[in-house]
Amino acid sequence: MYSQRNLSKLTIDDFARLFGTTADDIDEYCKGLVDTMDFSFEQLSDIERDKLILNILKRIDLADLPVSGEERKPEWEKGWADNLRDFINSGYDLSKLVPKYFKKNIPVRLNREYVMPVDPDFVLNCTRVFRNWIFRKYLKDVDSIYEFGCGPATHLAFLAGIYPGKKLYGLDWAKPSQEIIRLLAKHFGWQIEGRHFDFFAPDVNLHLDENSAVYTFGALEQIGGNHKAFLQFLLKESFKLCINVECISEFYNQDYLPDYLAFKYHKRRNYLDGYLTRLQELEAEGKIIILAMHHQQFGNIYDDSHSYVVWKLRKIPATS
Repeated sequence: MYSQRNLSKLTIDDFARLFGTTADDIDEYCKGLVDTMDFSFEQLSDIERDKLILNILKRIDLADLPVSGEERKPEWEKGWADNLRDFINSGYDLSKLVPKYFKKNIPVRLNREYVMPVDPDFVLNCTRVFRNWIFRKYLKDVDSIYEFGCGPATHLAFLAGIYPGKKLYGLDWAKPSQEIIRLLAKHFGWQIEGRHFDFFAPDVNLHLDENSAVYTFGALEQIGGNHKAFLQFLLKESFKLCINVECISEFYNQDYLPDYLAFKYHKRRNYLDGYLTRLQELEAEGKIIILAMHHQQFGNIYDDSHSYVVWKLRKIPATS
């Protein structure tokens, strides 16, 4: 299927550009991880690219294309229940916590193009490399970490491995997620706790630990433009920083066809809308400080799912 002449391969420098950083900012562990995986890919032919774009347009135009929102909760209950069942039946194999929306043997988005990976787990492995980098860079100096919209807790299981001394919290609106976390704590002895949390109606009785970090990883897409309640909840708390790894529509440059298609798909699915714009408004109001933000030009066929914004609350000195 693949001709050696047409194959390219992601290098550490390529990953650094994808992440919006430099190769020197990627630690040796992360570099070693890249060496263990195959990040080769092939450019699509013109005919293949045209066919793919046509399929994307047809999907965008589907009358019954599912959109995000509160009514989709039963689907996430079922999805994480499937992960829970597989996790138990496998004898607590952590690989069974990987969400089933990671598709294999299909093209991916890379640097505003569509390419065909050699490894079926290309997207998952790129996610693992990125997760290593961003979590090691930003979460090393906190005592507690909260993932909002944690799903089957695959990221929390990774964090428990690299930060065994930190207290971890997984928050999700689906009950199977909390059962997965209970089993992780019981079986592995990790400092991890699950709790119900609904982005549309945050728990006012939940308060975050001091010297803690908050993150989301592909969870906010499901709230569309209804992020006011979640942000109000966070602004009342005290934490060190927040990382949002999400599809961020404000980053798309619609002068490029792949970005235009991603933006159209994003809007059609009612994914996260206006979140970065609101954070920038909060910064202008003196309420937060945006530490970093970057359009990572990588993702599945339809959108760039690994863009990020890192921010913290602005501390207002107490007056005497």
